Amino acid sequence: MSPLPNDRNDAFGDPARRSRDTIAPGTIGDPHDDMNDFPLIRDAGEPPRTKARNLGRTNSGHVDEFDDERFDGGDFDPPPAEDPSEFGFEAGATQANDAGKQTTDWPPLTIEEWLARDLPAPDFIMGSWLSTTTRGLLVGPTGLGKTNLALALALHMAAGRAFLHWRGQRSCKVLYIDGEMSRRLFRQRIEDAVNRLGERPAGFHALSHEDVEKFAPLNTTAGQAYIERLITEIKPDFIVFDAIMCLLAGDMKDGDAWAAVMPWVRSLTRRRIGQLWLHHTGHDESRSYGDKTKEWQLDTVMHMEAVAREDADVSFAFEFRKARERTPATCADFQRARIAIVGDQWTVDVIASVRPGHVSPIGQKFLDALHNALAGDTTETRYGRRAVTLELWKAECFKIGLLDRDKPANQGRALWSKYRLELIAANRIACDDKMAWTV
Repeated sequence: MSPLPNDRNDAFGDPARRSRDTIAPGTIGDPHDDMNDFPLIRDAGEPPRTKARNLGRTNSGHVDEFDDERFDGGDFDPPPAEDPSEFGFEAGATQANDAGKQTTDWPPLTIEEWLARDLPAPDFIMGSWLSTTTRGLLVGPTGLGKTNLALALALHMAAGRAFLHWRGQRSCKVLYIDGEMSRRLFRQRIEDAVNRLGERPAGFHALSHEDVEKFAPLNTTAGQAYIERLITEIKPDFIVFDAIMCLLAGDMKDGDAWAAVMPWVRSLTRRRIGQLWLHHTGHDESRSYGDKTKEWQLDTVMHMEAVAREDADVSFAFEFRKARERTPATCADFQRARIAIVGDQWTVDVIASVRPGHVSPIGQKFLDALHNALAGDTTETRYGRRAVTLELWKAECFKIGLLDRDKPANQGRALWSKYRLELIAANRIACDDKMAWTV
């Protein structure tokens, strides 16, 4: 097979390089599309607010299956049928699809070709689980604190600050879309979250459904087109959608309503815009409401479960039920945790969910070296435990002869990496990119 052509990214656009301002003709956001006549109006003499005009299409000749009494904007057309490019296929050989349209797809690649591909690493913006390509689902019963938690995550991401046991990575732009609360209550939630954070991140933007006339559901062309206008203006790294039941039209018991939004969800991923969708449980609070297929195409699924505490109004257990980004090196970010707001401050108690496993005799010596380093005076705190830098631990390994400075550097790195990962997998230690500690 010939090498990958250099113009591959020019054909479809590499997510790491694709400009969010560049929109192909005929797609959502195309300036020549009649669905983009939704100007952002800033009313003089009052706080900035966003309105949408003429959200209903007038060229629809069929009955709209997404007519829903929760939305007062009239009938809406569902999004067009998926183009093959919506499935994220790579650019390559040109061929005609069933509709006669030319598409460019790559054939299957060999192991060597896959391993040689230069693909962008995740751009994490909260711990090792929320990135600019995350497609996440946060599920919890009504009234348990989903919005409080999601707002806190959004504000801390925007500020580049650590939150609970997750390390902040960098400041970024976050768009929060609320389709559930009145704007009065939403304003109060934002004020409470800002007071807990102690700052007002410039990169945080929030939209209330009440500030958009005839708010269109996001599984329709009109709803997606309006959000695309906001994306063009704000250029967010991450969007929080609160919540599925209020932002989408249709019956959530089957998969049709969610299937209609998935092509757009994948489009956001290709443009490196992370997403967190909030969703309710039903009478069975152990699972998300309705059809489970929505979880199949997402990479991270979290569940909240009520935990009674007399000293807290917001208290729940937080569990990752799906975590594609989890690795032995990042498992500390994905542990089950008890989270609460106590004294108007967020608190966390990480629950060790895995018993310590067996380690090899040499692995035990590397663990002993870490204990020696932790016994020194140069320590910090991670998740309530003493921690040392990886360099100090490595220096102790050299000191007791586990690593040899006279050996080739790559040999020492391989040995170090092997036993560090063994100890992580055995649930004996946890690490981030700078520190190590025992668990």
